[in-house]
Amino acid sequence: MAVLNHIALRVEDLERSKKFYQSLLGLEVAFEHDISGPQFETVSGIPGFDVTFAVLSDRQTGVNIELVSFHNDFVDAVPTFCHLAFAIDDVDAAYAYAVREGIPTISAPLTLDHPHPKISGKRFFYLRDPDGYTVELYNARRGLYSE
Repeated sequence: MAVLNHIALRVEDLERSKKFYQSLLGLEVAFEHDISGPQFETVSGIPGFDVTFAVLSDRQTGVNIELVSFHNDFVDAVPTFCHLAFAIDDVDAAYAYAVREGIPTISAPLTLDHPHPKISGKRFFYLRDPDGYTVELYNARRGLYSE
């Protein structure tokens, strides 16, 4: 079973975007953190990956928006980082299926080793849908940043 967890949007001004979604839709900041490093470069396919991301949530419906602000010159270079993310039961089985069916993947599944407990242990990978949109698949796990 796949559960839509979040939609990630690349934003130019994180504070402006947070204010927009908070005031318009009443979303609350559930988590905000800087992320960078080799693991994120590998799984995203983006060299020099260095971002601040904020997850805004509607606690009643569970709808999440992940706002991603790049710290470097990737504003125009990575529109493909905007993505849909689904929590699934078995990331490795989904990856094996994608490879077997010839679905383009960005990397093999990776388990994050990160100092922040809200993202450490997340196992995930990205692939492309038939129209080139990026889709994130990750193992459903209690306590992730969006819960």
